[in-house]
Order: sequence, then structure tokens, then C-alpha cells
Amino acid sequence: MPDEDIFKKFVNKLAFDVSDYLDDSKLSNFQKKLIDDATFIFKDNIVGDIKQYGGNIEKNSDKLENFLKGAEQELDNDEFKDSAKELKQFLKDYGKKLREFIDKTCIAIAPVKEMPWSDVIFRSIPRILIVNDTIDLLDNAVAYYGEIKCIISRSTIHGKMKDNEPLFAPLMGDLDLGDYQLDDSDKSPKSQNYPYISALLNSLDSPATRSQLGKYHEGYQRHGEPICDYLMNKKDLLAAMEKLNSGLESNRVKADIAITAIAIPLPSDKTSLILVTDEGKDSAKFSRCFEGVLRFSAACCEAPSASPAEQSQTDAIRTPGGQELKEWTAEDLAKEAQQRGNIPSGLEEWSEEDLTKMAGERGGGIPEGMEVWTEEELEELSRKRQGGLDIPEWKPDQDLEECSKCGYSLRKGWSKCPICETPVGSEPTPSDDQDDESPEEKSEDDQDDESSEEKSEDDQDDESQEEISEDNPDNTD
Repeated sequence: MPDEDIFKKFVNKLAFDVSDYLDDSKLSNFQKKLIDDATFIFKDNIVGDIKQYGGNIEKNSDKLENFLKGAEQELDNDEFKDSAKELKQFLKDYGKKLREFIDKTCIAIAPVKEMPWSDVIFRSIPRILIVNDTIDLLDNAVAYYGEIKCIISRSTIHGKMKDNEPLFAPLMGDLDLGDYQLDDSDKSPKSQNYPYISALLNSLDSPATRSQLGKYHEGYQRHGEPICDYLMNKKDLLAAMEKLNSGLESNRVKADIAITAIAIPLPSDKTSLILVTDEGKDSAKFSRCFEGVLRFSAACCEAPSASPAEQSQTDAIRTPGGQELKEWTAEDLAKEAQQRGNIPSGLEEWSEEDLTKMAGERGGGIPEGMEVWTEEELEELSRKRQGGLDIPEWKPDQDLEECSKCGYSLRKGWSKCPICETPVGSEPTPSDDQDDESPEEKSEDDQDDESSEEKSEDDQDDESQEEISEDNPDNTD
């Protein structure tokens, strides 16, 4: 059997979009019950009709069949040829799970009063998991989200870590939305853009997003970002967010970090999107998740917001050094050119001939008092500035007298040499010359003297011996 990565690569290649199968004409019993349970919590705050959408298999059966046929044709590509046989069986199982996936997908948009948002949105989050050679479908996760009418200072995530307390952390860098590209021409609320929210939910599982939580925990000691510090001081908010069931509690996530919520500023809409998820399998997940999004949204409304200048530049293009660059459209450039083309009255104008004449006049004479350099001087100056060293040759100071014995330079006023203590002005003596003999020479002389002394002693012994012999002629050894 092909490995897990081949299956996932094949599924990603298919790029299935469940939003193409949503319909508001007919909901399944599962979808109706899910929406009723999700909206019952805040039913007294609903001020209008709830827009309900659900995946419809009956109405979109032909569309699904065409999708699966196109998927089978993908098996002819070279990258899947080696695993085509196994992938065909996998595709059959995948098609069955897709039908179940569509049936368990639903969304409800409820207009509300006395809440941080004008609309609160509920959505089911079914997931197809591929583990080894098996395909499973999880239908326990839910999400609540909405747009608050203020712009938070920075994108913020909330998550849980094994063996550590949950925390809020800033999202540093771009959000990982995969292959999804947001259409700037779409003026509808981002919260009601189903594919965008799908990409946002997927980004919460991205290693890049999870690493942001770990980086803030370890690298920044869980503090430093103003909005995160503010949220971490809201005890009621922390208690509500800690109740949420994440991918860690559901055992869906094998990593040590799971993201449960995110808040994103939307400067173009002058709003911020707040989204909270819960993966519990009990009925209390609706109340936990709704309390989390309600408190999170309220706290973001109260948090110190970005200044107007920061709000207008939140999505600005930045250089690698962090400098913000203004974006220009064709209309902006045309308008700017038109404005610059109108010369204010009283402003002097020059033609090209005038500029040429002025340049000649300015280059013809050198102002009085200005220093002038020759080309050789400039080259020498350049050489020195590039590291060239101009060290003069050393010469002994002619004003200093040298010691007659050791040659040390003597300053004026000194009575004797500080090195050998020879009086200043004295002539070298023979003893001084003898003292200056090298240790080797002195050693050789000493050796000669010692040899002479030994020889003399031997001679004396011989003479004494002869005298004894003369005095005692009969004495024999």
C-alpha cells in the first residue's frame, strides 16, 4: 500500500471545496438538530431570520460524480502511476467519506442584538483524516465567529500546550492560508466567505501557526505584546478559554500544541474577525465555544486598539527591514502626476539650456578661500583613507646623550644612568670593559684559570714527593 503522504498528496491535488455543495433549500435532520443546539444558547438575542445552509447530496449528486470522475483521471499522471491501483481503491473509500462529509457540513448566520457583533455565525467542522491506509471522518468539532466593529492592534491566537498553561500569543508574520487567495474585489463580509473561513480553520493546524505559540512561550516568556498582555490579565476570559476542548483533548493533534482561537484585524472593513473552536464530543461544547467567542470578542473590543495611522498601514507592504511602503494604483499615479504637473504661481522655471548655462557658470570659478587639491594629493589622501600607513623612518634623538657604558638614552638633568647607574659624563673604565665581557668569554677564562691552578698544585705534589725520596733513599713501596 502507498504510504500516508501519497494519499494526502492525492487529496490535496483534488482540492475539494464543500462550499460548492451548500444549499439553503433543504437541510438534513442532522444539520437541523446541530443548528438548533447551536443557536438555542442565544435565542433571546436573535433579531431576525437565521440564514441556514447545509451540504446537499441529492441536489448536487451529479456534481459529486463529475468530481470523482475527474479524480480518477488524475491517477493517469506520472506522479501517481506507481500507486494507481491502490489509489483507485482509496478513491472509492474517499468518495463514501465525502458524501458523509457533505451531509455533516452546515452553517447558520444569526442576526443578534446586545452583543459584540451584528451577526454571529455557527459552523460545523467535519474533518476527513487519513492515517496510514485508513480514512476516518470526525464530526465533533464546531466553531463560532463574527466581526467586531473595531480594529485590534495585531493578529492574535490562543492555544494550549502540553504541561503548560494556555496563553494568547501574537501572530508574527503572514497567516498560512495554503493555496487560498483572498479576492480583494469581494466586498462581502469576510466572516461570510466560506472558503476563506475554511482556509483560516486549516491554518490553525499549520505547523507555522502552532510554532508562533511556542515561540512566544519560550522566546518571549509569554509577555511583551500589549494586546496579549491585556488579554492574559482577563481572568474570566482565561477561565472560559481554558474550558475549550482542543485537538490535544480530542487526540486529533499529535503535536504538543493546539490552537483553539484566532483574532484578525480587517482594516479594509474596519472590523476584526474573532473565531473560536471546540472539539468536544459532549453537548456542552456549544455553550463552551459560544462563551469563549463572546468573552474573546468583548475583550478585544476593550483592548487598546491601534492608532489611526497604524490601522491604515496594517496591510502595508514592508521591506525586509520593516519599512512600510505605500502602494500605488494606476489611478493614484495618474492623479499624482497631474498634481505635480501644475506648477505653483511664482515658482521660477528653468529650461534645459538654462540649466546647462548655470552648470557651466558654477563650474568655471572656485570660490575664494576654498582649499584646492592636486590629483597627486587626492591620490595620497585616498591611499591613506583606504588603510595605507605613512610611518616615518625612526631616527635617534640627537638631543639626548647616551650612557657611556650601556648606551641608554639619558634625559637632561639626570645624574646617572637608570639602567646601570653609571654617572652621566663619565668615561668608560677598563673594569667596565671587563664587566662587559660575555658570559661565555668569562666562563672560558675561568676554566683556564682553574686548569692553571690545578696544574700548579700537581707540580707542587711532584716536588714534595722528590724531596721525600731524597731524604729516605732506602724507603721503598
